[in-house]
Amino acid sequence: MPVYMLYGFKWPRAGFTGIRVYIVLHNLEDATAEYLQAPVTTQLLLESFAKTEPGIVSRLPDLRFIEQYDPNDTTDEAVSKPYAYVAAKVITMPESGALSMDAEELVKESGLNNDAMAALTEMRDKYAAGEKIGWYIVYNGDPERWFPQVEEDDDESMMYDEDGEASDYGSASQPPSTPTTFFPQKLTQFFGAKKTA
Repeated sequence: MPVYMLYGFKWPRAGFTGIRVYIVLHNLEDATAEYLQAPVTTQLLLESFAKTEPGIVSRLPDLRFIEQYDPNDTTDEAVSKPYAYVAAKVITMPESGALSMDAEELVKESGLNNDAMAALTEMRDKYAAGEKIGWYIVYNGDPERWFPQVEEDDDESMMYDEDGEASDYGSASQPPSTPTTFFPQKLTQFFGAKKTA
């Protein structure tokens, strides 16, 4: 259950330059906008930024995305915070909570050279204008944040009619085998009206 001490800024999920729009605009289909610390999402974001912002990413070799998450919090807000953290420097704090002397010295300043600091500022200005750059302490009780994969079974993906019979109207994964006129037939069955010629 890591506690991170990171130097960076908050990147909002919403807004035109936010996480959700970035993922959509850059076609990162396998990325999850609600949890950037997932390994696949982190990899896709780093690859995308390396293409779109090579001048920034090349000066931030330790760039990471960190999420705040408490697995014991069952409120709706716990699932997805309104922002994630973009970090140029990350220190994972030990379980005891005590920092070594090296880490204490590091947090007096950013620990970044001028070039890296300029790159972080440029990235913040493009994607999270107005957010403060500084040190943050972030708790994540489950960095892997495992979730069950949904596998669609053929029987579950079929559509069934009111008698429980498999329907030939198709499903989300398979279109109908022949064109059908669902609307008028079902309306007459529903309302009990007689079909006119």
